[in-house]
Amino acid sequence: MTSKTTAFAVLPPAVGAGQVTGFKTEIDSPAAPQQLQFTVDEQELYDYICDSLRKAGIEHMTAGIPIAVIVRTFADWLKAVAKCEKEGRTQTSKTGWVTEMPWAKDEVRLKMELGQWLPKACLTIPSLARVRKDTGAQGGQDDLFGALVAHGTASPGNRPTH
Repeated sequence: MTSKTTAFAVLPPAVGAGQVTGFKTEIDSPAAPQQLQFTVDEQELYDYICDSLRKAGIEHMTAGIPIAVIVRTFADWLKAVAKCEKEGRTQTSKTGWVTEMPWAKDEVRLKMELGQWLPKACLTIPSLARVRKDTGAQGGQDDLFGALVAHGTASPGNRPTH
């Protein structure tokens, strides 16, 4: 099931004069890949991520697989964290040698993987800020003719009919 929300986006003007910002458009979210057969908790996380991206105005229709990887990695990380809390992070041998438990190594590895995947899906504050800066969603300072185009399209006779 795809979901939609309305956000502000950048749309091209009718006659190639740069870009005009402020028009509303719908952002679609992809359905989770059926092959993964998410659990209820995983599906809720997938929906949460897609909802967050829609609310932020980030196009992500082609990101179903990366989001699914993030969901599975996050779910596995939560399991490893719970096991660390329940059974501990280390074990001590009879000779006093302390070693890390396998699930503790998994927890660290999965957290590192999340640290690599989250920015790629625009799910960190710095990555969201960078995308907004690069796409011009925060001001349009690179649009030299934006005010002129907005003035020209503001008169009643120039309004687009949809």
